[in-house]
Amino acid sequence: MSVINQMLKDLDQRQVEQQDSNNFTAPVSSPSANKKIIFISLIVIILLNVGGIFVWQMYVENQTLKMSNTLEKKSVVKKEEHSAAVNEDAEQTSKTRDSTNSAVNNEQGHPHAKQNTIDQVEQRRATPESITPLTAVSDNAIKQIDTSVASINVMMNNSSKQKELAEPIPVAVKKPTLKISRKQLSPRELAKQKLKRAEQALTNNNISQAETLFEDVLLVMPEHKSARKQLAALWFGRQAYSDALNLLSQGIEISPNDNEFRLMKARVYLQQNRVQQAFATLNTMQGVNEVVNVEYQSLRATTAQQLNEFSFAAQAYQILVSIEPSAARWWLGLAVAHDSNSEFEQASNAYQMALNKSGLSGSAETFARQRIIELGE
Repeated sequence: MSVINQMLKDLDQRQVEQQDSNNFTAPVSSPSANKKIIFISLIVIILLNVGGIFVWQMYVENQTLKMSNTLEKKSVVKKEEHSAAVNEDAEQTSKTRDSTNSAVNNEQGHPHAKQNTIDQVEQRRATPESITPLTAVSDNAIKQIDTSVASINVMMNNSSKQKELAEPIPVAVKKPTLKISRKQLSPRELAKQKLKRAEQALTNNNISQAETLFEDVLLVMPEHKSARKQLAALWFGRQAYSDALNLLSQGIEISPNDNEFRLMKARVYLQQNRVQQAFATLNTMQGVNEVVNVEYQSLRATTAQQLNEFSFAAQAYQILVSIEPSAARWWLGLAVAHDSNSEFEQASNAYQMALNKSGLSGSAETFARQRIIELGE
């Protein structure tokens, strides 16, 4: 029984322990605590990295200082060795000079001393120890020569560079080139040039070239009267009447009071038996009774008589007798115009004036006298 009781007690204790273990809850860490731990760990890591970098830089600086110190020591040692070698060479040369001087002196005074000196020199030549300083001297001398030559080359290079800098840089000079440019002529100059060539072509009887040049002049200067008149005369001469009329009509539009354009146009019309157009061309000009031109007024009077325009004919002849009062034919024409226009008294006076002037033919004088008799009855 005691054993059973003991076993029951053990079971009860185990159950109690299990219940205690089941009731136990593990402590849960808060989020704020975790954040603090992470932050602290990051700070520690950063500090460690910074410290490592700082230690590495210190190590590198120490190494570079050590290397520089060793290089300086080596250079100092080399300089000392070089100076020692130079001093040794100087001492050796001085010794050789002294020995030679003493040998010479001994040779002059003591022949045995001369023989001893010769023996010493031969021994020195025979021993390898005497050769070492000489080779060292020659090597050092060669080094000194090389360094001096290098320094001279550097100085020469610097001087040449300075000369190059001092000398002015030559500027590339462009070679002169010949440029031929044509002078642009004004319209008046160009027209004058072509007109001169056209007149030369007329002199050489080159009519086609002259016509072309006159046309060029009119293209440049349409108001050029001389070129227009000469071109119209050339076209009239080769019976290009329509071209000549168009050319003259353009000239009359540009210069309405130019009597020569009108006279030439009237002649072209008369060549075509177009009397009415000729008379209209001559008679429609403003101030026609003021035109003091014998040819113009005589053609006007003739065309007016052909068209029975006797009053216009009388006007034209009146101008003609005022221009040439001694010409009997103009007085006779005036008398016929008045006579045809039933102005008998004026006609009789004009017939009498015609008879008083010289130049009438016999038939004309007979006609004038007969008309005076008839008008007087």
